[in-house]
Amino acid sequence: MSIHVARQSAQLGVFTSEEVAAGLRAGRFHPSDLAWRDGLPNWTPLGDWPEFRGVGVPSSSGEAGPEVPAVSLIPWEQGKSLGSFFATIKLAVLKPSALSTGRFAFGGWLAFCYVALAFALPFQAAHFLMAGDQNAQLAALLGKIDAPWAKAMSEQMAQTPPTPAGLMVFSAFLGLAFAPLIYAGFGLLHWVGQRIFRLPPSVERTVAATLLACGVIILFGAPLQLLAFDLPSQMAVSFLFVIPASVAYFRAFGAATGVNPWVQFGVSCFVWFVLFCCCCAAPVALFAFASMH
Repeated sequence: MSIHVARQSAQLGVFTSEEVAAGLRAGRFHPSDLAWRDGLPNWTPLGDWPEFRGVGVPSSSGEAGPEVPAVSLIPWEQGKSLGSFFATIKLAVLKPSALSTGRFAFGGWLAFCYVALAFALPFQAAHFLMAGDQNAQLAALLGKIDAPWAKAMSEQMAQTPPTPAGLMVFSAFLGLAFAPLIYAGFGLLHWVGQRIFRLPPSVERTVAATLLACGVIILFGAPLQLLAFDLPSQMAVSFLFVIPASVAYFRAFGAATGVNPWVQFGVSCFVWFVLFCCCCAAPVALFAFASMH
């Protein structure tokens, strides 16, 4: 299996186990050099790898040398560019285990999410301009439901004037400005859920991982807006997209935080359940209680 080796934040390359062992004997590699391969949660000094102690390499714990900082395999953390942005998207989808090597500073991943939204903005604007009045489509859809509440909502929405196209485009730009901050807020709530279950990821890493995963989903979901201009087809496309999007999201998020994706999915369900109870169920219960008295 390929082993990534780094020294003082500089990557030395990718080698086989035999090449690393030979390099340690020849002095090409040092016991304090950090190494990582698929399946490992973090970079570890070569002197602490059991397979290399058999070639006469002492444990790095006994050395007095300075601590070597971790090296990230994530292209976006190696340099900010469009090439590194798309390379990171590819890495998150095809090889999410490499995300465990990231430093995940908040500012860098906030910028990453803004780049993803900037690519999605033209698709969103085209959808708004070509889809027509969504309120009128929803009113027509509700009008087909044989229920008094649906008829009442349909009549009320039919009387609402259509939203000007300029205002819809402005709303898209406004969403571009505030959406990453909203995603970061959800990441903060997820971190609170992690703490309840005593999971170790830090708040910065959790929020940054949320921005990374959201950026991946935004980029892949943006072209789908051109496939659904009427409301029923838009709902159908969203329904088909939600499962693969959730899988990609939690695979990337779990790898970035070093927690099993299924565990993170459970934490997310818990957080959203609590939010639902606080924001929806509790006000409805209070309103019903007040109506009875």
